[in-house]
Amino acid sequence: MFKKIMSMMMIAVLVIGLGACSKSAKDTVTKGPEGEPGDIINKIYEQKDPGLKLETTKLDLTDSDKLKYYLGLTDASLIKEAAVSEAMITSQAYSLVLVRVKDSKDTEKAAKEMLDGIDQRKWICVMADDLKVAACGDIIMLIMVQSQIADTVTSDQLVDAFKIVCGGKLDQTLAKDE
Repeated sequence: MFKKIMSMMMIAVLVIGLGACSKSAKDTVTKGPEGEPGDIINKIYEQKDPGLKLETTKLDLTDSDKLKYYLGLTDASLIKEAAVSEAMITSQAYSLVLVRVKDSKDTEKAAKEMLDGIDQRKWICVMADDLKVAACGDIIMLIMVQSQIADTVTSDQLVDAFKIVCGGKLDQTLAKDE
């Protein structure tokens, strides 16, 4: 009888020990969408057409001026790749940037740095006063648009489209109003 009780106790300890070592729901990382940043931007536009003439280009991460201008970052140490989509008519303040970070544990930090560092007045005569940054896994989307074209497109609409592309869940959404 004593051996039976000891065996049962050992099994219980093993089960509890193995359960404690498994990953918790908090430890799991959301996986961002697959593909090149430009392709992901196209998927976002399939969900919500901004209704503007846009050009999407891959961003050169070695160009510090472009990093600051498009991403609001002073260096690309956390960034693996990026693409930008902007209005071809510069009197429309519209910029959507999609970034893949090197390590998804840095997504939150990079998203906050982008939000704080981006210049919403980077255009000469217009300002993008509607700014959001959203993240899903290792992907960050920064969208800024002037509220005067809200009848055509808003940052909320593009964050919703990004959420759909991400499978219905975002890890983080940040906003900044000016």
